[in-house]
Amino acid sequence: MSTLVGDVVLQAQATNPHIPPNVVASALALIAGCIVVTIGLTRFGFIVDLISLTAISAYMTGSALYIAVGQVPGLLGQSGYNSRDDTYLVVINILKHFNTTTLDAAIGLTALTMLYIIRSACKLAAKRFPSQQKTFFFISTLRTVFVILLYVLISWLVNRNIAANSSKKAKFAILGTVPKGNTP
Repeated sequence: MSTLVGDVVLQAQATNPHIPPNVVASALALIAGCIVVTIGLTRFGFIVDLISLTAISAYMTGSALYIAVGQVPGLLGQSGYNSRDDTYLVVINILKHFNTTTLDAAIGLTALTMLYIIRSACKLAAKRFPSQQKTFFFISTLRTVFVILLYVLISWLVNRNIAANSSKKAKFAILGTVPKGNTP
């Protein structure tokens, strides 16, 4: 849904650039919410049962593939093309721009690998030590927090002198200064 909202916001910005993107997204959320409430209040929820499981599965698989492929350019540090294009075009562009992969790939791929290794190790340990299954479940659940904190530390260690010397450029992509939101 977020990609659909993003596409609507981009189209709205192209035709009406004076309307802020958050207003377009909020209006879309309000309209969708009103439709869902209307369907619920009029007891037309049974319409969802008419959609086949195959169609729902295909939609979910396609959405997951679109989102996953759209994240790969950022993971590899690639730029120069639109990662919101159709999935097959993004895959083609990833392969075309493979030689432009930056140090971001080392950071992203090692973090992703670490997430899967910790998950697999926790599953294996839970099977091997059933009395500690709950502990391994919580360790597996907290693996994302651990990896984020570890890579924030790595980023800080690698880029800690960047703020003092503005002429230096970060070794890999970092968020930098978090922009202040629009407050009324």
